[in-house]
Amino acid sequence: MKSNVTIVTACDKNYLWGAFLLAASAARNIPNVPVNVVQIGFTEEDKTYFTQFPYGSVLSLSADDPRNVANRKAEALATGESEYIAWLDADCMVIGDIESMLTPENGEFQIRLRGEAENAQVWCNHYAPGETPRGVPQAVLTQWQADVGQLETPTHNTACVTNAFVLHRRHLGFIHQWRTQIAKVIAPANTGVVDRSSRPYFMIDESVLSSLLAFSNIAPPVAPFLLDRDPKAHVAHFGVNPKPWIRWRKQFWPYHKDVMELIDWLEEKGHAIPPIPWSFRRSSTPAAWALAQADAIYSTARTFVGHLIRRFS
Repeated sequence: MKSNVTIVTACDKNYLWGAFLLAASAARNIPNVPVNVVQIGFTEEDKTYFTQFPYGSVLSLSADDPRNVANRKAEALATGESEYIAWLDADCMVIGDIESMLTPENGEFQIRLRGEAENAQVWCNHYAPGETPRGVPQAVLTQWQADVGQLETPTHNTACVTNAFVLHRRHLGFIHQWRTQIAKVIAPANTGVVDRSSRPYFMIDESVLSSLLAFSNIAPPVAPFLLDRDPKAHVAHFGVNPKPWIRWRKQFWPYHKDVMELIDWLEEKGHAIPPIPWSFRRSSTPAAWALAQADAIYSTARTFVGHLIRRFS
């Protein structure tokens, strides 16, 4: 029976394999959950990789917004027609049966809020001298309140994470407010997924949604985030570059087995698969593992040397 939750994602051609991992892993693990892939730049052949699944749909982003796809999540979410709508980034993958976890415990809105230590790391370059590094910097909160112009006191003194969240459709007005606020405070240009030139909104869509959760008078109450708790049933997020379909990182290597098994399942079921990248070929496994280890050693050494330079300079 078709689920009362629809997964929505959006991407351009560069994330074809990421979106395919998401759609295919959903088709395997939660086959009753529809997946809407809202895209720009796909060919007609590309679209068939998604529509081959019983509840797979491909829709198009409008051509009149030059912003990065990450800033167009609200536009994509409007395609969801079910009671609940789940956003998952196009570099996510479904591990196990997460269908029951997609419904927010409070029946309204499920999203992950950053903890104090995580906020301190994310905002480390934005605190004023002497300010305690734990929540959102006061200067940023002040700017958010002025831009949103609704509540005087923030409901949350933290940032949210927008790679995965679920809402009831009665809160689509809040999502529309997100789109309107992005148009207000984010320049109409593709600045990537991080814009260091904007202090209050350097995390672009995430910063804007965080500002609304703090100061909007229609922000829904937030339920506990469930999609990262169970090792056997969760949403994997390949959130940093390079992505696995380009080259495996050591931190993502535990999911190599899941990707290989997913490709095996697709082949057994006779599903069409996009041209398989080098990193996803079984014959490449030893070299891909060695490259991931070497990259990790290089990154650790580079970080250590950087700390030494800053310490003694």
